Amino acid sequence: MPTRIIGINLSHDSSVCLVEDGRVVSALALERTTRVKRGTVPLSSYAPAMADLTGELVAAAGLAPHDVDYWIATSTESRDEEDERRLASVLGLLVPAERQLALPHPGHHLAHAAAAFHSSGFDEAVAVVVDAYGSLMRPGRERESVFVFGAGDVPRTVLRHVRDLDRIAGHRKNGRIWIPEPLSGIGELYRVVTLALGFNESGTTYDDAGKTMGLSSYGRRLSDEDLFIRTGPDGISFDGAVDSLVELGLAARREDGLRLIPRAPDAPLQDFHKNLAAQIQSEFEEACLYLTRQSMDLAGTRSLVLSGGCFLNSLLNTRIARETEVERLFVYPAATDDGNAVGAALYAYHHLIQESARTPQRPGPPLRDVFLGPPRLTGPGNTPDRIPRLAESWRHPVHRHDDLSAAAHAAAEAIARGEIVGWFQDRAEFGPRALGARSILCHPGIAGMKDRLNARVKFRESFRPFAASALAEHAHKWFDMPAPDAPFMLTVCPVLPAQCATISEVVHVDGTCRIQTVDADLPGGLRELIEHFEDATGLPLVLNTSFNLRGMPLVERPEEALDCLFGSRLDRLFVGAYEFAAPDFTALRPVRERGEMRLSIDLAASGSLLADEAFLTSEATHSGRVPRRISVMELRLLDYADGATSLGEIADRCGLDRDVATDMVLELRRHGLLRWSGLPGPSLPTFPVQQYVPTTSDT
Repeated sequence: MPTRIIGINLSHDSSVCLVEDGRVVSALALERTTRVKRGTVPLSSYAPAMADLTGELVAAAGLAPHDVDYWIATSTESRDEEDERRLASVLGLLVPAERQLALPHPGHHLAHAAAAFHSSGFDEAVAVVVDAYGSLMRPGRERESVFVFGAGDVPRTVLRHVRDLDRIAGHRKNGRIWIPEPLSGIGELYRVVTLALGFNESGTTYDDAGKTMGLSSYGRRLSDEDLFIRTGPDGISFDGAVDSLVELGLAARREDGLRLIPRAPDAPLQDFHKNLAAQIQSEFEEACLYLTRQSMDLAGTRSLVLSGGCFLNSLLNTRIARETEVERLFVYPAATDDGNAVGAALYAYHHLIQESARTPQRPGPPLRDVFLGPPRLTGPGNTPDRIPRLAESWRHPVHRHDDLSAAAHAAAEAIARGEIVGWFQDRAEFGPRALGARSILCHPGIAGMKDRLNARVKFRESFRPFAASALAEHAHKWFDMPAPDAPFMLTVCPVLPAQCATISEVVHVDGTCRIQTVDADLPGGLRELIEHFEDATGLPLVLNTSFNLRGMPLVERPEEALDCLFGSRLDRLFVGAYEFAAPDFTALRPVRERGEMRLSIDLAASGSLLADEAFLTSEATHSGRVPRRISVMELRLLDYADGATSLGEIADRCGLDRDVATDMVLELRRHGLLRWSGLPGPSLPTFPVQQYVPTTSDT
């Protein structure tokens, strides 16, 4: 009988995985099933939400909970060995003592490292972990950690940096963000500067570090001197980091602590912000290069595996591949905390249970793909008529191709003629990168495609770059590759100068592109789609970005893919072998969402507003959306959105171009102020336990 282990991550980016005989069978982050970024659901819903996620993975494997041999969990907040042993009880899991396993404390960075090493296929390696914060260590927290792994050996800690206090940089108090003094840690400084730039997940202090990396290419260092992370012959220092923040006007010392002064999210990005991003990116890269070189020297090996959220920074990964003496390099694709469910389970299989201890452990095959989510088009609960019934609920026609190959051909033709395509396949990718199962795809060489995609589909900032998915055997003809392959989209490399104009829409301002190489054995239809696209255009690559709208997790179920089709300017959607064309938005009937708006629309219609813009909020805040500034014209659109009048008629009444009116209504819908009458509602967070919502009649 196979040995089955459930691994659970209980920190932010909570997740669950199922491992069978050392092989990851399935894994998924909580944000995908709850529709809340980073899985930050209300505390009262957390345990049942995690139970639902666990149940989905177990059921998708055709198992019941009693078929699971062992359970293991990990968290940043466990304080000692006893806490590690009691983690399962946080979820109310009544796991028999003989089936409950525990990581040695501190376990957070060890789980990161185990995920990377046991997925690499290496027989030995040094594992480097860098993130914003790790396990509690009385009185501090892990900062950066280094382990040595060998097949069959218990990993050995060779370096661990610990900050003096157990605090986490960036907490809200009285509507402000506060940070500790002093600051320490490579990841902590990158996080703080990212928050100062105004890049954080909506309504939280979770930093959105990918934006800092993307913006850095637009700027130049503010100073030749290191301001935040000083790297020299004697090591890495953070002395003066807080002083630099204060001097730059990014923080202020107050009687009750150190307050961050971030850029307002809707404020324009100035040259200062671009240069600030360039400064921290440069210092961050140099510090991590120093650490990885030091780690390989300490361990006496040139085999290197990397994990922790900082190694999602693809600019850094490329420099490590090019500028160190590494011989074998593997970066775990789910490098942030969601990957720790896998790390805990793989550590348990290789080091904690007797079944695997009876035989010498040899390295398994390297991880080839991360299509690990539960089946959404096949398997239990997915009947053959599911997609047609979904189309019927949206009152929208759907065409079924003979097979996935035919759908890939049709999608390639659509992309070749300039359409933006949603590409949804059965099992979602584990981790943050869209690798061909939850992707938005389009032509990499049609001028203006990048701006169109950012503004009208993703609704995100114009400076954000896009990646390319390329046939593996042709990638070197287009990119200066730091390694022969890049299957997980974790490296950035220069586009060969002769090719830049041809694939302009995936070329960042610095002449680079994040790259995914697509091998012949990749499951799903992405490989065949690109082959057909090459036949049509001569280009062996497509622009690939994650299938989500700004501020939302990647779509997980077909229902959410349809919601994106009706909520953005996607031209076409493929769900397995099914194809949906974009709806005729002008024929749809928008209706205001329930909930009184704090600023009356009637007030705007009466002409009492003198300004061009007004601040409007609605009671749809349970969706995670935040108040936004809207124009008087948008207020007029809302006033006419009665559920009986078509968008085309509303545009005519307002004297608006119908195309412009469509974009405005889609933006209002994204913020939870509108929905389409008679159609399923927007994809909102769902929790296993209904939250109490007081009404005006409550006393």
